[in-house]
Amino acid sequence: MEKNKGPAPGHKRDGCPGLPPDFDLADYTRTPMTDWFSPKVLLATGVRSLLSKLFAAYADRRATIAALRPAKSFDDWKDRDHVWVDYVADLGDGWNSTYSVAWCLAQPNQVVEIDSKKEDLPRGDILIMGGDQVYPYASAEEYKKRLVRPYQAALPCTPPGEHPALFAIPGNHDWYDGLQGFMRRFCQGAWLGGWKTKQTRPYWSIQLPHGWWLWGVDTQLVDYIDQAQVEFFRKTAAGMQAGDRVILCVAQPSWIFAAAGDAKLHRNLAFLENEIIADRKALLVTTLSGDLHHFAHYKTKNDVNGITRHKITCGGGGAFTHGTHHLPNPIKLDEQGQTRTYTRDEKQLPDASESKRLLWKNSLFPFRHLAFAGILGGFYLAFALALANGGLLGKLVSIPLEVGNLAQVFWMYIKGTFSHLWAFLFFALMFGGTYFFAQPDWRSKPGLKRVPKFWGGLAHSAMHSLFLVLLLWALSHWVEPFAPDWPSAMKFSLTVFIAGAVGGGVVFGIYLSLSNLLAGFHRTEAFSALRGANNKSFLRMKISKQGLVIYPLGLKESERIWKENPDSGENKSWISPDGKGLSPYLICGPIEVKNL
Repeated sequence: MEKNKGPAPGHKRDGCPGLPPDFDLADYTRTPMTDWFSPKVLLATGVRSLLSKLFAAYADRRATIAALRPAKSFDDWKDRDHVWVDYVADLGDGWNSTYSVAWCLAQPNQVVEIDSKKEDLPRGDILIMGGDQVYPYASAEEYKKRLVRPYQAALPCTPPGEHPALFAIPGNHDWYDGLQGFMRRFCQGAWLGGWKTKQTRPYWSIQLPHGWWLWGVDTQLVDYIDQAQVEFFRKTAAGMQAGDRVILCVAQPSWIFAAAGDAKLHRNLAFLENEIIADRKALLVTTLSGDLHHFAHYKTKNDVNGITRHKITCGGGGAFTHGTHHLPNPIKLDEQGQTRTYTRDEKQLPDASESKRLLWKNSLFPFRHLAFAGILGGFYLAFALALANGGLLGKLVSIPLEVGNLAQVFWMYIKGTFSHLWAFLFFALMFGGTYFFAQPDWRSKPGLKRVPKFWGGLAHSAMHSLFLVLLLWALSHWVEPFAPDWPSAMKFSLTVFIAGAVGGGVVFGIYLSLSNLLAGFHRTEAFSALRGANNKSFLRMKISKQGLVIYPLGLKESERIWKENPDSGENKSWISPDGKGLSPYLICGPIEVKNL
C-alpha cells in the first residue's frame, strides 16, 4: 500500500495529508502516561519549575512578547447565526488518554443521548485548549510526541473554508521553558492537524454572535495579569455593549482555591470583572478552567439581575485523573462587593465514591514506579546494614516471633537507632524526606483542622519503620548479614533490597491513600501516582440567539486498542479505535445560560 506524504505540521497545505511514508502505528501508540515518580522526571521537572519561577519573578517574558507581537482581537464569527466551540484542557500526556479525547474532538459530530433522545453535536468551529498542553514539561520533543502527533493523527485536514480555529492559553507546564514552545506552536499561525492557530500572544479575545465574548487569560506562574494584558482587554472591552456576556478561560480554578482561603488568584481575575467587564455593563457569566484533572460544575444566581453564573473545571484532556471527593460544597466567594454562594452539581467525573476507590490502587505503587521502588529498596538495605552493624539483629534473634513481642522489638529498634551514629543518620534522612514530602493540602479536606507537615512526616516514617522492624526481626531468625560466608551476606542483602522495594513501595502507596482520605494530604501526588488514563472529559458549547448551551462530555474509559486507517481525506483520522470504541456521554446538564 502506497502512503502519501503530507506536509509537515505547521506548513500551509493545499491537499489532505495522508499517512507519512514512515508511519509506524506502534511508534505512535506506545507513548505511556507520565511517570511522576520517575527520578529522571522528578529531577528534570523540579529544575525546570525552579528556573521558570526565577525567570517569572525577574524577567516576565510577556513584556517581550507584547513589544514584539501586536495584540489581536478576533471577530470572524460575530455575524453568524450560531457558533460551536470545543474546550479541552490538561492534554498531551499518554497516547491512549490523549488520543481518545483528540479523536472525539476531531469527528465531524458526536451523538449523545439527552432526555432519552439522540442529539447531534457538530465539531466546534473553534477549539480552545485551556492550559497544560504537554506533560511532564514543555520541550520541542514532548510537544511533538504528546500533542502534535495525536491531534494531527486525529484530524489530518479539514475541508477548504471549514478549518476550525485553535486558541490556547498556557498552564504552568507550558511555562517551564519560558513559553518558547508554546509561542512556536500556537502563536505563529501554524497548523495543528486540521486546526488552524490564529493568536499572536498567550492571551486573546474572541467576539462571538449575539453579544457573547470569549476571553483567554494568561496568569503566568506568579498568578498575576501583566499591564500589557490589562490594556489589551480594556481596549477589547471598548467594543462591548451593555448586557453583553463573557466566557472567561483561565489556567486554574481560582474559585476552589479561594473557597479554602487562597484568594490571591481569584482577586486578580476579579479585577477583570470589576474594572473592565462591569465597567462596560457587561456580565461575566461563565468561567472555564483546567489544572485539576476532573470535571466539576458550580453555579449561583446573581442577586442583582438573576443571571445564573457558572464555574466549570474540565481538565480531562488526557493527563492523570484527579479525585473529586475533596471538593467543597457550597463555596462562598466575594465578588463585586457581595458574597455569592456557589453550589456544586452532584454529577462529577469521576464521582466522589469512585474517586475514593481509585486511591486504593496505590497499593500497587511499586509495580507502577519501578525506578522509585528501586531507590526505596536501596535505602532500606543501607538502613538495615547500619542497624545490623549496630548489633540490632543479634538482639532481635533472641526474641521469639510472636505478636506479643512487637512492642519490645520496636522499642529495641528505637534504642538501636538513637545509639549508633550511622543508624541515626539514616533515620534522620528518612524523617527529613517524609517531612519535606508531606503536603497537608487544606484544599483537599475542607472543614478539617489542618494537620501540620510534622505529623504527616512522622506518620509516614513510622509506617516505614514498622515494616523495616518486622522485616529485620524475621530475617534475624533466618540469616546473619555479617556471617563469614558470602552467600549469607548476599541472601540478606538481596532479601532486604527486594522486600524494601516491594514492601516499602506498598507502604508508600498506602500512606498516599490514607493521608489523603483521613487528613487531606497529597491531593495531586495520591492521584498522579495512579497514572489514571480513564475518566476523561471535554466541553462542547453552542452560542446562538437563544444563549449559551454547554454540553459536558465524558469518557469513562479511554481506548487501548488502535488500528491504522489507510484512507486519507477530509475529516478522516489516521488512527481509529479498535477495541470497545469511544462514545462520549453527557456528564450533566446541558448547562444553559439564556440570552436576556
